[in-house]
Amino acid sequence: MQNFIYHMPVKVYFEEGGVKKYLPSEMKKYGKNIMIVYGGGSVKRNGILDELKSTLEQCGKTVVEFGGVAASPVYAKIKEGIALYKKENIDLMIALGGGSVVDSTKIIAAGAEIDEDIWEEEMVRHHIPEKMGKYAVVLTISGAGAEMDHLGACTNEETHEKKTFVGPYADFVIEDPSYLMSIPLRTFTPGVYDSLSHCMETYFGKGTNVWDEINESLMKNIIRNGKALMENPDSMEIRSNLMWDSSLIQSFSFYTGNPGDFQAHGIENMLAAYTHKTHGLQLAILQPVYYDHIVEDGPEVFARFAVNVMEVDPSGKTQIEVAKEGIAKLREFIKCLGLPSTFSEAGIEVSEEIASVVADTCNVSVNNVRQLSRKEIREIILACR
Repeated sequence: MQNFIYHMPVKVYFEEGGVKKYLPSEMKKYGKNIMIVYGGGSVKRNGILDELKSTLEQCGKTVVEFGGVAASPVYAKIKEGIALYKKENIDLMIALGGGSVVDSTKIIAAGAEIDEDIWEEEMVRHHIPEKMGKYAVVLTISGAGAEMDHLGACTNEETHEKKTFVGPYADFVIEDPSYLMSIPLRTFTPGVYDSLSHCMETYFGKGTNVWDEINESLMKNIIRNGKALMENPDSMEIRSNLMWDSSLIQSFSFYTGNPGDFQAHGIENMLAAYTHKTHGLQLAILQPVYYDHIVEDGPEVFARFAVNVMEVDPSGKTQIEVAKEGIAKLREFIKCLGLPSTFSEAGIEVSEEIASVVADTCNVSVNNVRQLSRKEIREIILACR
């Protein structure tokens, strides 16, 4: 196990009705001006935005709205948020949404208390601001686990780059599983796979440690509840388990002493700068193809995954046969969730030119069972078409 320092400062309230119950006491710690960051119109249609605004106004707060955050956040919108934060002298932001909204709020917070452009500061000068804005999260869709960490990604449409920023941790998070009930399966299931992908990216890194067995249990829980969700989509018990699964992964426990293999993540990040599609959906297309490509370089870990997570019977089979059956079972789970297996099936057009640019610019993992060449990455992308 590698050396590490572990610190997880995020406070989570997990309860139905949590906004009305816990927000008033938390609001006593902050000034008057509260900015709500949210995405599309769903939080308006289902009444969650009105509930949050009403609770804040009862606390004597002035509410500023900042809506329209896209499913794949763009930097131009982030800059609008920073400008509004400064103009309205905001004391606290509340991210009302899922991973995209939370990521956007983190980056706004990172750039809110400086005069410089945050892209220039972090991506060019590699300088992390010492002073940042404050934010909390009211989670309305789970999967990314973004509420638990201090990293946020967005795309610069001018340069076709998707980069990950360092922002602050949330002051607190409210997870109300009843908020998940109005989310249709087609919107919810990419988040389920997103949760599983984070587990796998840690699991398939170099080395083993105590967290691997805990990780196996969490992956099994995600798969079991993911399958149950498709049979019983109106179960709040199932959705609440999946909600907490996604938060647990990003508590960063699983990364301690194990750097993980985030090659598929690196490819998807750069690809999303061109496609602007949902993170979990594109990972569901990329990861099985990537794992097919490297399985023979690490049959031990893939066979362990197959047996301990995907419940493959190893009797009478070689290690590599077991390993490949595990990847086949992963594909079956992706199909069970109703997710596409190719870019064309998802309505995503990836040209050879885009594949080349992504392959030439994405991060190349050094912590996987075998480091890939840029040529191999291009081949993997094209094989997903």
